[in-house]
Amino acid sequence: MKKKTCYTSPSMKIATICFLMKGGTVALSMKKKSFGKGFLNGYGGKVKENETPEMAAVRELAEEGGVTVAPANLEKVAIIDFFDGENLLFKCHVFFVTTWHGDFVESDEMALPEWFSLTSIPYDRMWKADREWLPLIFSSKKIYGKAYYKPGMKEVDHFEHIPL
Repeated sequence: MKKKTCYTSPSMKIATICFLMKGGTVALSMKKKSFGKGFLNGYGGKVKENETPEMAAVRELAEEGGVTVAPANLEKVAIIDFFDGENLLFKCHVFFVTTWHGDFVESDEMALPEWFSLTSIPYDRMWKADREWLPLIFSSKKIYGKAYYKPGMKEVDHFEHIPL
């Protein structure tokens, strides 16, 4: 990874994204409000004080999707830092989940999920940087990445990664 000067924004958050996987498919849900509204994504959100990323992932899956996951069933596949210009906004811990209990529900924040083949992900309905890092993790690579958006988060400036 090339070195780049960056600044941690006072509003930088540690967050999670969980992708529920089964038989070569992934569940993606439309974000209904707040940051990321209108984009397909996995389930997740901000890590609260005194929570680990794993604890937050389990909580968010229950709150947003109505499913129960044991922490042992979270497989960390990536850590992605998301930048708005040179300001680090989110450090996201990314997990795959292949075992869960319960049926999906729609929540205030997330629609019911749609299932997509890993070979036909609708990147045009997702954050622009997703087309850079999701193919890597969906092909079994574990990575630490940095997604630099141009100021305003509309266009990706560049993406870099190393093995996790």
